[in-house]
Amino acid sequence: MTLLAGALVLLVAVALGPRPAAAQIYRWVDEAGVPHYAEGLDSVPDRYRKSATPLGLRNAPAAPTPPPTTTAPTTPSGGTVIRYSPGQRIMVDVRINGSASARLLLDTGADRTIISPRALRAAGVSLTKTIATGRLVGVTGTDRVSFVVVESLDVGDARVASFPVAAYEMVDAQGDGLLGRDFLDRFHVTIDAGRGLVTLSPK
Repeated sequence: MTLLAGALVLLVAVALGPRPAAAQIYRWVDEAGVPHYAEGLDSVPDRYRKSATPLGLRNAPAAPTPPPTTTAPTTPSGGTVIRYSPGQRIMVDVRINGSASARLLLDTGADRTIISPRALRAAGVSLTKTIATGRLVGVTGTDRVSFVVVESLDVGDARVASFPVAAYEMVDAQGDGLLGRDFLDRFHVTIDAGRGLVTLSPK
C-alpha cells in the first residue's frame, strides 16, 4: 500500500466507540510524483481532480475490549513541546510501554494511531491479544488491521495509558506509523507553523 494510503482512510472507530462519519478521502499525485490526500473532492486542486482516487474504510466485527492491562491512570497526563522544521512533516519520537522508542508522523487527519508491528513487538506488546479488527481499503486493495492495547504511549511528558492502537506496517512510510487524533484529542494542541512548534498541554 502506498505512503499513508491505508492510514489516512482510518476515519471510523473500529469497535472502540461510535464516531460521526467522516468526509471521503481522496488521493492524488502531483507532477513531482508526491502523493497528497484531502477530505472531499472540492479540497483537491482543480487540475488533479480527474486523477484523484477515493479511499475508504470497511469495518469488521471485533472482540470485546479486555480489562486494562495496567494499573496506571487511563486519563492523559503531562504535556510537551514538539519541534520540527517549518514546511516539513512533523515527526514525533514516542515511547511505548515506557521503554521502546518509535518515530511517528503526527497526522491531524488520521482518526487512529497506527504503529508498526515490529515497533510494538520491541515494546513487548503481544500482537495476538487483539481487541478489534478492521479492513483498510486503499488504492492497491484491502488489508486487514488489528487493534491492540499498549500499556502507555508517551510523547515527552504527555502520556496516555491503556491506549488502543492499530498494528499495521505502512509500506514506504517515513518512521514507524502515525500519531492520530485519538491521542492528540486528549490534549490541548497548539501548532505554531511559523516557528515549527507543536505544544501538547493537559485539558
